[in-house]
This record gives sequence, C-alpha cells and structure tokens, in this order.
Amino acid sequence: MIIYVIDIGTSSMRGILFKQDATILMKKQLTHTPEYFSNGYVEQDPIILKQELISLCSSLAEYCDAHNLTPDAIVLTSQRSSVIPLKDGEPLMPAIMWQDKRTLSYKESLKHLNSVIFSKSGSTVNPVFSACKMAWIHENLPDIYDKCDMLSVIPEYLIYAMTGNKVLDYSYGSRSQLMNIRTNEWDSELLDIFQIDQRKLSDLIPPASICGTLTKDFASLCNLKEGIPVITAGGDQQCAALGLGVLQDGDFEITTGTGAFILACCKQIPDDIQEDVIFSTSSIPNQYLLESSILTCCSAFNWFKRTFYSECEKNDFHLINAELEHCKNTSILALPYFQGRATPDWNSNSLATFHNISLSSTRGDFAHALLEGICYEINCNIKTLKKYLKSVKHIKLCGGLTNCSIFPQLEADILQMPISIYKNEEATALGAFIQAMMSLGFTSNYSDAFQITRKNDFIKQYVPNPDSSEFYLKKQEDFEALYHKLYPITKNLKESSFNL
Repeated sequence: MIIYVIDIGTSSMRGILFKQDATILMKKQLTHTPEYFSNGYVEQDPIILKQELISLCSSLAEYCDAHNLTPDAIVLTSQRSSVIPLKDGEPLMPAIMWQDKRTLSYKESLKHLNSVIFSKSGSTVNPVFSACKMAWIHENLPDIYDKCDMLSVIPEYLIYAMTGNKVLDYSYGSRSQLMNIRTNEWDSELLDIFQIDQRKLSDLIPPASICGTLTKDFASLCNLKEGIPVITAGGDQQCAALGLGVLQDGDFEITTGTGAFILACCKQIPDDIQEDVIFSTSSIPNQYLLESSILTCCSAFNWFKRTFYSECEKNDFHLINAELEHCKNTSILALPYFQGRATPDWNSNSLATFHNISLSSTRGDFAHALLEGICYEINCNIKTLKKYLKSVKHIKLCGGLTNCSIFPQLEADILQMPISIYKNEEATALGAFIQAMMSLGFTSNYSDAFQITRKNDFIKQYVPNPDSSEFYLKKQEDFEALYHKLYPITKNLKESSFNL
C-alpha cells in the first residue's frame, strides 16, 4: 500500500508519501503566507493553494516514475474553517481565513440564539467557524453570493479540483455551525439563522470516505494516472488527534500550530455540556471530540522571533533557545491574545499584553514569558475540559513549539502532568494515513491501525518538576487574575447547560 498524504495548513502545504508500514518515502513542503490586514481581515489567494496542490502531485508523479511505484490513493487533511465562494470550481474572491475578524458583529447580533446554535452545532456563535463567513459574504457581497454555486472550505475546493465532486466530510461540517452534530446533516434551522442556501453547500459524507478519483484533466496537469482514489481524512486537528492515539475517553492531545488546539476523546455528548467548550465530530465514526482552541500559538512566537531575533534564520532556533535556557522564574506575565481569545469565553476584544516589565527585562525574558503565557492559556482550557471527563489518561504534545527546547518541560511543569512527545512529529499526516488504511480496508480497527503506524516510534516523556509547582501555580493565578482585571465581563461567563 502506497499512500500520498496532502496536509493543507495555514502557512504551508505538504505532501508525504507513506509505505504500508508508515515509513516515509518522500516529503515536500511548500510555504504560503496569508495576508494580515490592519482591520482584522486575513485572506489567502486560493489560486496559490491550487498551484501548490498541482506541484505536490507533480512531485508525487516524478518520484513514482523514478521508483516504479503506483500510489493506491491520495488522502487530504486540511485546516477547517476558511471560506471560498466558487463558481464552476473557480474562486470568486480570496479565501476568508479562519483567523479573520470581519465577522465579529455576528457574535453580538446572534447571541440571543446561542442556546439553539450551541445545542445543534456544538459551539456558540463563533467568528472562526465558516457559517459567519458565509453570512458575511451574503450580507456584504451579495453579487458574489448570488453568483457562486458553492460556498466551500479549502479541502472542498481542492477535492473538487481533483475529482469534480462536491463533497464535505462531517469533521469539517462540525466546524461550520450549519451541520447538526447529532444527525450529521445540514440543519434547516441553522441555515435559516445564518441565511445560507443549502443548494450552495456540498453533500456531507463520513471521514475516511473516497470522494472520487482523479479526473483526466487534473491527472494530466500532474502527469499522474487518471482514476487514483481521493480520500477525505478529516480536519487537520481531528487527524492530529488520531495520529497521536486519542482513541479512548480521557485521551488528550495538544497541537501547537499557528493556533493551539486541545482535543479530548469523548464517546458520547456529556449531559452537562456548557458553552465554554467546542464539541466536534471526530474522524472516528460515532465518536466526538471535546475541543478548546487558542487563536495564536506558533504565530505569536514566530512574530516575536521575527521581530526581536531578526539576526536568526527562519528555522534557526539556536540563539533563542540558548537565551530561553537562561531565563528561569522571570516575573513578566504575557497574555497571548494577538487575535483575541477563543475558548472558554470567546473574547474577541482581548489583546496581547506583557506585564511586570522592568529595565532589567531582556528579550529572552519576554520570549520565556510568551511561552509561559501560552502554557497558562492551555492550562485554563484543560481545566475546562476536565469538567466533562472522568479522568485524564494521557496528554500528547506535538507541533511547532516543540522546536523550543524548554517548551515541553515548561508545559509539564505548568500543567503538573506528564507530557509525551513522539519522535515522529507528523501527527496530522499519520492520522490521515490511518484513515486511508481504514478506507482501503487494510485494517478494520483504529487501535490496530494506530499500532501499525506508531510501531517503531519512540516516545519521550517530560515529568513535572515538583519543586516548580508552587511557583507556577501562583503565576497561573496571577495570569488569570490579570485577564479578569482587564476584561472583567468575561468572569461572569454564563454557565447554562444544554441537553445535546
């Protein structure tokens, strides 16, 4: 079995070719940068994404020709909530990216409907999710809305380019606020609330489904054979959870990407679910994920590195790591809300803050404080998720911030829980590979598929230092107190329960 995984991220697109035992045969990464505007808009040129897709598939063809291989399938996993209106598969405007803030007004104008929206979609009105973006296009760009025949997220756009089929799997649907997470169907009441015509939406299918096969036209662009199956693996965070073994109740994972995502496996919807979490459809059939999110993680740290360590190359962390190693127990507090706060209270008005600065503060102190702040925010969200789970069995960590030498140990110390990191950090791609194994019938059991995928991997565990617990507990309290002093209304977050 030869599987080509395409992983579509916010700042890059990667193609990874796997053998049957999950050995990587080849890998290629192409970078792209969304455009960030001062008014809060964040956009990406969809044509660049399609060109990258063709380039990656062309590289696949070159490798397979040189090694006399034939791929059994191409499987896609992607960022989940960016929106592109299409006409006959062609973009009518730039993608409105998931971090975009132009939809903030809907949080206020629709808040009286939060009860029904949350009970059906698993989240309160959320400017990150795709429904608000589609509603904004309808309201502000009616000509584009009327002209488009498909309101798509990025994986839909690329799957259509490859197969000509209009399909979307449940994991992306559960990030739209238009799909009922209990029925996995577009919900007429939610469509009415956001004023979206269902005819502009794709057919919903389960993750791990074969979406179609490569068309003659697309195959010829890449020098691939027509008819190769294309599989939808599910959203990138759902696949990361799968690739990290989040399979049973109480399994946790933390992905530190452009934003940070904390996901926990949940076999059924808790009776006491409240508005302080997101409830999403898992990549695994008949399972759910409790999810919390932090809007800026690596993006915040990369901004700091780019701005204050300009002498370092883009992927060179040696200098900043060296300075971080010498910054112990600094007094600076950092609130990492460069794009606002997501869960637990969706405070889009919050901003990044550095507090307790003195003339002796160094750039290393600031960097350390920023990493601490991200850890404290992760801890706030994990404490929220714990309310709905009987126990926390494992916490796995992956993503770009593991390039910071101190970050995993810092996370363990602040959470006061062991943190595990796999040597093979391709969690999202491995989750997509597992989905291909299931889709093609290589195995019928997710646990077996995970064991095959991680068979020869090495796990490094970071154990919390008990001597640091008191220091970080006090600083966590100071972090939360500072946030509530700056944004006091969020302290009174409504705690309504819903029977989902």
